[in-house]
This record gives sequence, C-alpha cells and structure tokens, in this order.
Amino acid sequence: MSEKDPSPGPLTRYFDVLELIASFPGALTLGDVSSLLGLPKATAHRLLKGLVRSNLAKEGDGGRTYQLGERVTRVLHASAEEGWLSSLAGPHLRALSEATSEACFLARLVGSHVFVAVSEAPDMKWIQHVAEGLEMPVNAAASGKAIMAYQSKELISEALSQDLPKPTNLSQTSRRWIEKEFATVREQGYATCVGEIYEGSAAIACPIMLPEGSVLYSVAISGPQERVMDKKMPQRLQILRDTAAALGKALSLGASIRSRH
Repeated sequence: MSEKDPSPGPLTRYFDVLELIASFPGALTLGDVSSLLGLPKATAHRLLKGLVRSNLAKEGDGGRTYQLGERVTRVLHASAEEGWLSSLAGPHLRALSEATSEACFLARLVGSHVFVAVSEAPDMKWIQHVAEGLEMPVNAAASGKAIMAYQSKELISEALSQDLPKPTNLSQTSRRWIEKEFATVREQGYATCVGEIYEGSAAIACPIMLPEGSVLYSVAISGPQERVMDKKMPQRLQILRDTAAALGKALSLGASIRSRH
C-alpha cells in the first residue's frame, strides 16, 4: 500500500486564496496572491478565476482586485443564530420603531424563502403581523420583495417556481407582474406592500446592502395603511434607508467576527 501524499491538495490552495481575499477585501491583486503564497502567476491566476467562476470570489476595479463572492457571504450569514442577529439588530429596530411609531422588523433570506428574524412593535396587538419566524412571501410582502429583487436570476426563478400564496385579492402571483415589481424595487431602492398580506395594512421595506454588494436582509415598517402610506411616508422612508445603511455595516461586521471562531 503506497504512502499517502503529504503535499496539500488543490482544495487547500483555493482556501488559502480565499483567506487572503477575506483579509484584504477589494485590495488583493493577482500579483499579491502570487507573492504572498509563493505561487507562479499562472497558478495564482487559475485559482482566482476558478473561485470567480464558482461565485466564491468576485472581481473589482476592472478585474484587477478581488473580494469574497456571494456564496461565501451566504455561508457566513446563514450560520448566524437568531440571538446573534437580535443583539445586533435589536437596538436599530427599537430606535426605528420609536421614530415611526410602527411595528418594524428585520427579514432574512434563507434558501429561496424570506423570514422575519427580529421584530419590534410599540403596539403588542400588531406584533403578530410581524412575528419572528413568520415567512414573508416574495410575491406580496415588502420585505420579501426588497430581498428577492436583488438575487440572481437562478434564485429568483427557484423562488417563483414554488406555489405562491395569495393572502388577499390584491396579491399577485403572475411571474411577469412579480418580475416587473422587482425591477421597480431595484429602480427606486425600496419595496411596498399595500393590502397584499393583510387587508387594510401596508408596509415599506428597504434592502440591506452589505459592503460586498449582497442583499441577504431587509428592514421594514408595517402598520395600518392610512398611517404608513400617508403624507409622512417620505420621512419614514428616509429613516428606513438610514436604518438599512446602519444595519448593513453592523451585520457585515458581526458576520466577520463570527467567522474567526
């Protein structure tokens, strides 16, 4: 029986490159990888291109630099326990709820579904509408639209190929309508839900853009339609945008810290 080869295999080299990219996001170049790992440039180039093709890394600065890809980001955030999210998002959501006097929540992408991860509400009667663990349909809920609109064509196709709920007469299940709605979300930077989940209720949601460009979360406010969509809606939307920006930084940092353990 032959002795096992003690040299590191190709998988180890890929991980070595990923660790470097994670340490110097958006700054690492082909030359850096070659020098830091002591690899021929041709080998470093092959490894980097393999990671990019697998969506484990992505190019920036016209293909000169590299940062972690969406698949790695998903793994980091998918491992986050709800308590971890609550500790980071809770203060932001409480401040948002106090500023808007409405129920608010953080929604999270899990596979091709969106669920409420953390919620706050000044009116306990309203908390059932945004209860933690509740699924937010991507065809009807503002929080679901705000996340799914920014996913890959493959993931959107997977989400829309499932049985889509129609909670009210205003809910839409037409794939053409939903994809047009997603385009509107991307154009305006937020999503709405007016009577599509509960009659007489409305919600506004903003995508939470992580520093590397992924959207795995959204933040939303929800309440009676006559309040949420009144003349003060632009002010609420600005507060929501500011909260989304703050959460993007906090959640990205939290995931980075968790990855050290």
